[in-house]
Amino acid sequence: MNFVFHVTVSLIVMFGIGFSAGSNYCKDNWVLIFHARSGNGKDVLQAWKTRHNNCDIVSGICPCSITDGCLPPNARIECLQSATETLRSPFIDYWDCLKIKKVKFELKVRGKTVAFIEFDGRNSNYLNWFHNSRILKSSWTDMHKSQTYNFFSIDKESRYYRHFFINKNYGGCPRDLGWLAVKDSANFRGACGWDKHNSYPQFLYGRNGKVTRWNDMRFGKAEDLNIYVQMGY
Repeated sequence: MNFVFHVTVSLIVMFGIGFSAGSNYCKDNWVLIFHARSGNGKDVLQAWKTRHNNCDIVSGICPCSITDGCLPPNARIECLQSATETLRSPFIDYWDCLKIKKVKFELKVRGKTVAFIEFDGRNSNYLNWFHNSRILKSSWTDMHKSQTYNFFSIDKESRYYRHFFINKNYGGCPRDLGWLAVKDSANFRGACGWDKHNSYPQFLYGRNGKVTRWNDMRFGKAEDLNIYVQMGY
């Protein structure tokens, strides 16, 4: 308990987190913690998992620069429309200490949201929040907790570089059905047509709020991927 308290206080000092009524970090406000741009050559899964080693919670020294791939505190998505770097907040490294209430995964095209999922973030960690048992709401009308999935995971289908992957079933490439796939590469034997793109990463999603047959190539491609959290419960 003392460690958690110390970490929380250190985060307040390092990132300027306040919990007053006017704070950007007060209860029920969404805080941007991850931003990725399609086609920039940066592996999304690797970026999500890589800690900021120069962030020292004990000393309170945590330099954070967009040029280093670090998402500064209080960053607003409107100010990142031209950002091509993949940006990760140090908050992710202290997930267990932040009393995260909700997590939102969002895809955008030209600044407009084309797909999203909100998850129950309570008692989660930085990987298991992304699971069908935690779905609160979604832009996909056929996506819900009791739907059939063969994958609903950030990193469980890395053999095919299909990350943040939500899939209904496999059946050979022509019969693969799913909702969401972050494609970080197609550098593997037996890649399906829908795995192959001119640049990576690619953020693939089922259009019209429904599951898609991947190999029909009728899925949408988002430009931006954003992840937000709400803290405090």
